[in-house]
Amino acid sequence: MKDSENKTKRLVLLDSHAILHRAYHALPDFASKKGEPTGALYGLVAMLLKIIGDLKPDYIVACYDLPGPTYRHEAYKGYKAQRKKTDDDLSTQIERSRDIFKAFDIPIYDKPGFEADDMLGTIVEKLKDDPETEIVIASGDMDTLQLVTGKKVQVYTLKKGIKDTIIYDEKGVKERFEFGPKLLSDYKGLRGDASDNIIGIEGIGEKTATTLISTFGTIENIYKELEKGKEEKFKKVGISPRMIELLKNGKEEAEFSKMLATIRRDAPINFQLPEKSFKESLDLEKILTLFNELDFRTLGARL
Repeated sequence: MKDSENKTKRLVLLDSHAILHRAYHALPDFASKKGEPTGALYGLVAMLLKIIGDLKPDYIVACYDLPGPTYRHEAYKGYKAQRKKTDDDLSTQIERSRDIFKAFDIPIYDKPGFEADDMLGTIVEKLKDDPETEIVIASGDMDTLQLVTGKKVQVYTLKKGIKDTIIYDEKGVKERFEFGPKLLSDYKGLRGDASDNIIGIEGIGEKTATTLISTFGTIENIYKELEKGKEEKFKKVGISPRMIELLKNGKEEAEFSKMLATIRRDAPINFQLPEKSFKESLDLEKILTLFNELDFRTLGARL
């Protein structure tokens, strides 16, 4: 250990895709003198420097989606089907962003058939009983909130643009949703998620889903109560007979949607904490060479 024996080490996990997408839409027209598109890359580096300043990590690891279908697409052809094809300029920068992590000596994890979220979930699972490591997931979207655990696993996410950030611990998730992180995939199972084309139960929206989850807990528990004929319990909390009917008819859709929304924690990756701390691995010359190539002069000065 670098400092005192009992010092907790902070690992920051980067949801690279989510950050790059957000940065690209915030800064789409940046380009280097050679004409290489750099908006997403500039945003990624700006976010990385902000993370280093705000969170002071001991280790940083980057997680990626890969092109091609995942097991979710295999299970449901409509998964993310409504999304437009990624712009060529963004695709180029997603590929190029790996050079940034190589320059910073940040390890990269990805796996065909799985999403970046599944890499994050698997790493969290591997370290869940390690008292010496705390984890902060840096992301551009809210899906990763289901991985939050007390203050051991927190999510640092972008509220808007690439500068306005918020950090969620378990208390923060409960304040926002009225229930804890573990029930977020149940919530999506009921109300769906238009951004991923997850259907949920048609006709059940945010308010009804929140009431059901905060009252009964998991989808499995909701259906146990229904199957016991406890409809009065549902009516007592304001669930109308029409909604009860929708629930009864939508069991399969709810369970399937929950499966799609649940982050996997068993992706076949061999995760190891880096041997050296993030700062010990830094080679400023390597980074500045890449920054010059990309014409990132102001970021070079900040570094």
